[in-house]
Amino acid sequence: MSSNCHEGPGVGGETLVGLRSWCAEERWSADWIEVGQDRIDAFAQATGDTNWLHTDPQRALRETPFGGSIAHGFLLLSLTVGDDVTEITRMPGILQILNYGLDKVRFLAPVRSGARVRVHSRVESLAEKQPHRWLLRQVKTLHVEGQPGPAMVAEQLALVVLQ
Repeated sequence: MSSNCHEGPGVGGETLVGLRSWCAEERWSADWIEVGQDRIDAFAQATGDTNWLHTDPQRALRETPFGGSIAHGFLLLSLTVGDDVTEITRMPGILQILNYGLDKVRFLAPVRSGARVRVHSRVESLAEKQPHRWLLRQVKTLHVEGQPGPAMVAEQLALVVLQ
């Protein structure tokens, strides 16, 4: 499906023109992100999800087909946000970008500790919800270096608030 960045009336001036131009492009995260055991352990501590599958590499090596510990699905999901928020909030006239939720998330393959991932972003739509508030719908696909196919696909929603 192609991006529909032109829904809604043409309000917002230059800010909206810039946002529509940005959302017309498919993007990859700026850099590969290493999903090391330190990051996995920190996420486990922050969330309370200390399941050995994530936090005990030796046991995961012995007792799973994954060859070691794997990242939490929600850790992977959190890695899909940073670049877009940074880019959008740098645009003149953008007041905030707020997490609005998810419509669909699929974890398709495990991501082992030490793997490097990149995020592909494609905008599905940008639609005015109310004056100065636009709903941005994106499909985020997380790819693991050296692995065929994606590890995760998520449909994310964000509310972009214009000044």
